[in-house]
Amino acid sequence: MSGQYNRSQIRAALAETSAEHSNYLDLQTGEVVAVHDTDPSPEAEALRNRIMEGYGERYRYIPGGNPDADDAAVTVWLEAEGL
Repeated sequence: MSGQYNRSQIRAALAETSAEHSNYLDLQTGEVVAVHDTDPSPEAEALRNRIMEGYGERYRYIPGGNPDADDAAVTVWLEAEGL
C-alpha cells in the first residue's frame, strides 16, 4: 500500500503524550485523525465508531509516547505498517 501521508502529522502523533487522545492515520486522505477518548459527546462517539469500523482497512493506529519522534521514526512506523 503506498500513498501520500502527512508525515508532519504522523510525527506529531508519534510524539503525543496525552492519555486522553488516540491518533489514527486515515489511509484514504493521508491525514491523521485525533480521537478524544474520554469525550462523551455523540460526535466523538460517532468518530470513534467510524474509526473502529474502518480499522485496519482505512485507519491505522499511531502509538504516541515518543516526544523525540523525528522523520526517521515516521519512516520506521510507516514501514512497520507496510505503508
